[in-house]
Parts: sequence; structure tokens; C-alpha cells
Amino acid sequence: MLKVDTLKKQLKDGLTEIYKPAIEQIILASYPTETTYGNEKAKELAEMFDDLTSDMFAELLANAIDYYVKNISITGTVITVGSPTTQTARINAAPMPVSAGKIPNTLGIS
Repeated sequence: MLKVDTLKKQLKDGLTEIYKPAIEQIILASYPTETTYGNEKAKELAEMFDDLTSDMFAELLANAIDYYVKNISITGTVITVGSPTTQTARINAAPMPVSAGKIPNTLGIS
């Protein structure tokens, strides 16, 4: 089962790993010479950019992924044993995990 909060945290951690060094290098590249003050400012601006964007962007991505995963629809052809015909059906996710060897009829085939 998809856990949006866990996905959001993983996305935020990944974005932070990308954003911080990238922004720091962009800032450092804009300075004519390397200085201790410049390095500190670049690190500070990278932190600020990460704080302003990573959390919101991770939440947007996590919610979008959650929406599409929960609304996925698969259509397939079902071949029934002993029947010369095939049936096309929408394959829906089972509402709950299969238990005790009983498989729900999610295809709606009688």
C-alpha cells in the first residue's frame, strides 16, 4: 500500500541531495573569485532554496503519484477455460488484501 507521508519524505530527501549542491555550485560559479565569505553565502543560499522548495515540491509529487496510483485502470482480455470466447474486462484493484485463499471477483465476470 502506498504511504504518502513516506513517499513525501523520500522525495524530499532526494530533492535535498540534488538541490543543495546544485544551487551552491551555481552561486559559486557566479562569483569572480573563491573566498571564505562567498563559500558561506553560497551554502546559506543553497539551504534557503532547499527550505523554500523541497518540502512543497515533494508534497506535490507525492500527492500526484498517490492520485494516479489509486486511480489506475487496467483493461485486459480474459480467457476462460472451456469457453471458445474471450471477454474484455476492466481489472479493478481488490478492495482489501486477499485472505484465506479466497480471491474476489474483481473482473465482474459471472
